[in-house]
Amino acid sequence: MVEHDSVLDFAAGDRRDRLILRHIVLSLFAGMLLGGVGALLLSGPEVVHTLYNPYAYILLVVVIGRTAVGFGWAVLSGMLATFGTILSLLLATGFRSGTWSMSLGGDGTAVNLMIAKLVAIGVLSYLAKRRDRWGDLAAGGAAGLALLSGIDRALPGAADHVPGFLPWDALIMTALVGGMILSLGRGCDRFCSGAVALVLGASYFVFLAGL
Repeated sequence: MVEHDSVLDFAAGDRRDRLILRHIVLSLFAGMLLGGVGALLLSGPEVVHTLYNPYAYILLVVVIGRTAVGFGWAVLSGMLATFGTILSLLLATGFRSGTWSMSLGGDGTAVNLMIAKLVAIGVLSYLAKRRDRWGDLAAGGAAGLALLSGIDRALPGAADHVPGFLPWDALIMTALVGGMILSLGRGCDRFCSGAVALVLGASYFVFLAGL
């Protein structure tokens, strides 16, 4: 019986290791795929690219974080997905000066902040799986960070301001944030997650408006 249990434990551990490896590899390649599509859209109509970036990348890290099997793996997978996106953008744009920065939005500092934001959203999406108040706060934090990207694009004078933010860009942003709260939150506690996201968004809006 002990030997049988040891075999089962080994098999379960082996399946878990294979799942983690597949998740890491898929995170990297999914990031590269979405980054390549984003780079191709740069040569098309501007409105199409603005509707794709950064919402597709945010959705990617949410899915990656939600499906991670551990905190450390969520951090690693989110970083690999973001790295894959940047690598794909660099390769697709032929290392033309400034093009890869514009494809993510803003200058080098803004790009670094965007990278940190994407990784943080992925980690918070993983932490949102907790069945307690911390999980609700994590879900609201992930949605709130996504909301910050919409505020940056909506406010005139902001680094990532998009003149044509209304109406389609705003609708996509609203749908994304709402979908994140519904999918990451828990039952009636989604109201708590939504309140956290709104507080983060309102605080950021007041900060930018005061600059």
